[in-house]
Parts: sequence; C-alpha cells; structure tokens
Amino acid sequence: MRAALLREVGSIVIENRPVPEPGPGEVRLKPLAVGVCGSDMHAFTGEHPFVHPPIVLGHEIGAQVDKVGPGVEHLKPGQLVTVEPNLVCGHCYNCRTGRYNICENLRVVGCVGADGGMADYLMVPATKVFPVPEHWNAEQAALVEPVAVGVHAVRQGGLQPGQSVLVLGAGIIGLVTAQAARAFGASRVIIADLLESRLERARKLGFTDVVNNGQVNLEEELRRRLNGELADMIFDCVAIQPTLETAVKVARKGTRIVVVGVPAGPLSVPMHLVQDRELELIGTLMYRREDYDASIRLMESGAIVTEGFVTHRFPLEQVMEAFSVAIHQKETALKVMLTI
Repeated sequence: MRAALLREVGSIVIENRPVPEPGPGEVRLKPLAVGVCGSDMHAFTGEHPFVHPPIVLGHEIGAQVDKVGPGVEHLKPGQLVTVEPNLVCGHCYNCRTGRYNICENLRVVGCVGADGGMADYLMVPATKVFPVPEHWNAEQAALVEPVAVGVHAVRQGGLQPGQSVLVLGAGIIGLVTAQAARAFGASRVIIADLLESRLERARKLGFTDVVNNGQVNLEEELRRRLNGELADMIFDCVAIQPTLETAVKVARKGTRIVVVGVPAGPLSVPMHLVQDRELELIGTLMYRREDYDASIRLMESGAIVTEGFVTHRFPLEQVMEAFSVAIHQKETALKVMLTI
C-alpha cells in the first residue's frame, strides 16, 4: 500500500508498505478523503511543538470500512465513516474522570505516536470509528473532525445562551467555532479577520457581524455593535502573538478567552492585563465522543454548514503540491483535501 511519509521537515515521500491486518477490536479503513490541517502544515514546516517526523500525517479522515477484526460487530465493510483520532490510555486521572482528550499518555492518529490517514489503508480501534449518514460524501465525513474542534471549544468555554461572542480568525476552525456558538445559543457572533476572502465566507454562512480588524479599531467596533459593551466571550482561533494580544486587549474585565488555535511555539501573554482585569485564559484540546456525536447531528441538521469549505483537491501522489498550496495560498485555500 502507499503511505505519504513526512520523512523530514519539508519533505513527504510516498512509501510502499504491507497492508495491515486488523486484530481484535480493530478496523481497517480505506481513506477516501483526508484534509490538510493547520497542524499538518506546522509539522511540515517544523513549527509544530508536538508533531515531528517521521510520521504519516492526516487526522481529518473520511473513509470506508474495509475489514473488521474479531469482536467488532457494529461496523460493516463498505460503511462511510469518520475517525476520532485521539488514542488514550484509559487509566490516567483525566481518562478516569471523563476528560480523555487530555489523557496523560495521549497519542493522536496522524500526529503523535500513530500514523495517519494519508495512506491507502489505516488501522484504528473500532471505538474511534463513527458512521456518518449514508447520503454524505467522504469530504463531509472528513470535515467532522474540524467541526468537533469548534464544538468542543464552545463547550469547554462554557458558553451560555444569550451571550455575545468574538471569534478571532475566519479560517476553518474560526468558521466552525462561530457556527457552533450560534448553534449553542449565542446572541451575537462577531468574526474578525484580516483577509477579506475569509470574511466573505463568513457572510455566506449568514454572519452579518464581520470585521476586518486591520482596517478598524476592533474595541471601538465591538462597542459600536454591542451597544457600548464588549463581548462576553472570546475565541482565539488563530493563536499567534497578535491575536492573543488582541484578545486580551479587547476583553472586558472578567471575560473568558478560549485559545482554540494551536500556537506554533511559545507566545507572550500580557499577564498584567490578565491579572488586573481578572481575565480567564482557557485552553481547549481536540474533542471527546460527545463532541463528535453533536458535530454529526449539527452538520446533518444544517446548523453547521461545511459546503464550500474544500477549495482544492489533490491525489495522494501530489501531496507535496497539496501542502504547498495550503501553506502559500492562504487567500484562496480554505481547506485542501487529498483524495485517495
């Protein structure tokens, strides 16, 4: 079978490997569509703090069940599925208390300690495989993963119905987080970005409060739109130095800031403002089963829309071209998808 191995920073090669056989409780999947995530790009460029070569990348996966191992009864060959890629120990404190997404021994398919979906076949535990509606296509199945990131972020932030929300960043994660906030009852969702092309996508999703914060004073704009107030909650879906500083700067005293994006490295936090304003700075990592279940329901109901997210498609053999487009054409490349 073919496997796209990140052999070293900046270099992915197609390897030939044996086709694996599923053991007890395992499922062999045939990936059909695999998204190129921001984390994959950071790993490719050597900027990801936790993902390092050699590894087969790919954790946004739409696949077909190919073969099930002994003891697997709820999945059948031919089913269209998606994968929850976090592999956990089940024994540490966080696993025992229901927060297995921050397992002390966390491994992640396509990221840490386990090869991912950029290959002809992928072996995963059956417990991590989620069937999707039969009328979906493989790209929709692959997009469940980023949607679940946004759903988990909104839950982790503790959003209450009626609260106003500021989302920094209108990339994939920003757009799904904004939609999740709306679905969970936010009264206003304001989306800020520097790229007009991404703000236009937000408008097409029905968001009217979109702001190019490179052209206006964001704090003044928030007060204008919120009757003199500031947002009740802020989601930083980019997590670079300027967005984190912006989040702290425009936060009302007592506001909760949820860091959703994955920083490429250490960031400096204006702690004097965090302390003086009693701000809450919260991290959010990945998702749990209930987030996947909710994401599939919300996508099926139309509360979260992913149509039009995939802007570029490449076959597995052109994986290097796919990463080049994803990294260098941010104005036009929202989601680059590998078809396998």
